[in-house]
Amino acid sequence: MFDSTLELMTTGYAWLPNRRRRSAGRPVHTRLGGKNVVALHGPEAVRFFYDESHVKRGGALPGPVLDTLFGRGAVHTLDGGQHRVRKALFTLLLKDRGGLASLTDHLGVQWELARQRWAGRDRLVLFDESSLLITRAVCGWSGIPLTDDEAEETARDLVAMVDGFASAGPRHVRARRSRSRQEARLAQRVENIRNGGAEAPAGSVLEAVVQHRDADGLLLEPRTAAVEILNVIRPTVAVAWFITFAAHALHRWPEHRKILAGGDGAYARAFAHEVRRFYPFAPFVGGLAVADLRWDGQDIPAGSTVLLDLYGQNHDPQLWPDPYVFDPARFLGREPSRDELVPQGGGDPAANHRCPGEDVTLTVLEALVPRLAALPYDVPDQDLRIPLHRIPTTPRSKFVITPTL
Repeated sequence: MFDSTLELMTTGYAWLPNRRRRSAGRPVHTRLGGKNVVALHGPEAVRFFYDESHVKRGGALPGPVLDTLFGRGAVHTLDGGQHRVRKALFTLLLKDRGGLASLTDHLGVQWELARQRWAGRDRLVLFDESSLLITRAVCGWSGIPLTDDEAEETARDLVAMVDGFASAGPRHVRARRSRSRQEARLAQRVENIRNGGAEAPAGSVLEAVVQHRDADGLLLEPRTAAVEILNVIRPTVAVAWFITFAAHALHRWPEHRKILAGGDGAYARAFAHEVRRFYPFAPFVGGLAVADLRWDGQDIPAGSTVLLDLYGQNHDPQLWPDPYVFDPARFLGREPSRDELVPQGGGDPAANHRCPGEDVTLTVLEALVPRLAALPYDVPDQDLRIPLHRIPTTPRSKFVITPTL
């Protein structure tokens, strides 16, 4: 069977949708890195994929992804009871509406401080500025206040972890070094708290992770605790990708700016959903078949890598009329069903491997996009093309603006 690794590296987000079209919509059978792969698509496939009697995540994530994006021993690598106990920590932290309201407050404070810094600037890169702003906000909210120098380095490291996970060469090396540096710092903080040399703010993410006991009743090892703290902070900072895409959408379709700037909360949420649907973020997720399986009339041998097509599903015309038209109105008056919109995966966030941080993503977008829409700025000439061969991708210029405050 033909190995698709080179094709994936050169076509990126388009790889799996292209393969699916060539297979007339049937599951895609191929090889990646010498391993047998079956790729599934659609809401029914989402339910099949997240059934633990079908697909497991333990052992599925390649070492380079663990060493950059998720971390060794992360919740993403667990299954069964171990996964449910560890996952409960995140669902409690990230679905608490009071806690998310507090995050919104932190974001609002950091936005106003950023506006002050931006006044008089001739040029700023929105991606860089939003990643720094979100880093300051989420770290403060998590109980990890940062100095200015720490915030800048932490923001660079968190961005590097995401930017380098699907690459080789310098990007990947930066990602590994960034993760190692941040894990070491947070592990030391955890040890200091447990030794009585420091305190974690009551009710904070830091306190919850430091005190968490796994399914075996034991506290997390300091390095594992650091990994899980980063698994709250890192994906929140990754919303900088969506903020940059939101700016791209506001530039291409400026009719949305006035509505968002006017404070229409329902429209802000619909706009956030459409940004997550329309723009490329995660191309797919993967696991391992736990037994010989059958899906859509085709066999999936035990041990095969099973991929779930995310980017393709979010642009499937059977689910989304005119999928390449940016239209927030498709989400006005309704929330997408659980397995319909899958920019960060599908399934049940409490029981499965679905990202529990989706509510955080929406919180950040709903807090910052209306402020961005109300911000006076010019968009100078620049390269705003979005290369689909690069994972993860942004506009080439990362969206340069000239504030006119």
